Amino acid sequence: MSEEVFNNIKDALKGKTELVMKKKLLAIGKYYAVSDTEGNTLCFVNLSWGSNLMGNAVSDRMGKWMGRSLRYTYTLTDAQEKIALEIKKTGGAWDANFNVVEPDKDQTIGIIQLKRAFVIGNMKAQWLNYESKKVEMSVNGNIMRRTYNIINSSGKEIARVRHKIAAIRDTWNLDINSGEDNLYSIIFSTVLDFEKEM
Repeated sequence: MSEEVFNNIKDALKGKTELVMKKKLLAIGKYYAVSDTEGNTLCFVNLSWGSNLMGNAVSDRMGKWMGRSLRYTYTLTDAQEKIALEIKKTGGAWDANFNVVEPDKDQTIGIIQLKRAFVIGNMKAQWLNYESKKVEMSVNGNIMRRTYNIINSSGKEIARVRHKIAAIRDTWNLDINSGEDNLYSIIFSTVLDFEKEM
């Protein structure tokens, strides 16, 4: 089922190079709605209400670094909210991995590696090939301010994250270079945006 949903999302994203990412916080959790410039919802990246509430409770009582130490799972769903992929956090507060998993097969297809610096506001991230552990994507720029480029292992730009309208805090743009895979850039950038506020 998840493979079919995954392919449906890929079809919905085909040819889309300008995407609008809008974060929403609801009683059931928080999520990003991924839309095209005409307002059509293409997919969602979600953090469940349980993970959201647990993280907030631990952070409030014991500090952010303890909240960041928790393990939790994001999901990629289609516009009908059927699950295609799970992004499972492992590791601690400063260094963490997020395994991108196809749940039906329990098959990992990539790893997002996140490192937080002890200097407030600094984060580094890269996407690794699961089998070879080679870097396939990394970030050049400022994650915290949503002004960065996603580049491949050769240093070529794949996509750009820009917070174009400062007054709209939870909406930003992801621009994909023609011919590049947009789905993995969506997963990469939304997980980083969730994590910068953890």
